[in-house]
Amino acid sequence: MSIRSRIGTTAGIVLVVATAGAGEARTDAARGQALAKQWCSQCHGMGPNESSLTPKIPSFSEIAAEPSVTEPSLRVFLRTSHSTMPNLILNQGDTDDIVSYILSLKPAR
Repeated sequence: MSIRSRIGTTAGIVLVVATAGAGEARTDAARGQALAKQWCSQCHGMGPNESSLTPKIPSFSEIAAEPSVTEPSLRVFLRTSHSTMPNLILNQGDTDDIVSYILSLKPAR
């Protein structure tokens, strides 16, 4: 087997392994909802079309409805300190699940 064939085969194996690994990461919107109720419900409306107690604070449905809200934008937002929010320190799994829950509230187009 030539060196070129070995490199091509190795690259193909790495691609298959990387693709398989990416499919293994699962999010749990129900767990995200439970975490959000525990940590965020004091300020944000949690359920579909549920208003926040304070009008200036957007509900999760309102956040999800924003066209600019995407999985990456929510991840960045949740990992960045904000003066108007408590400084939550979320692990990767908690972040994944909360993002999944918020995106589950996104209205169908």
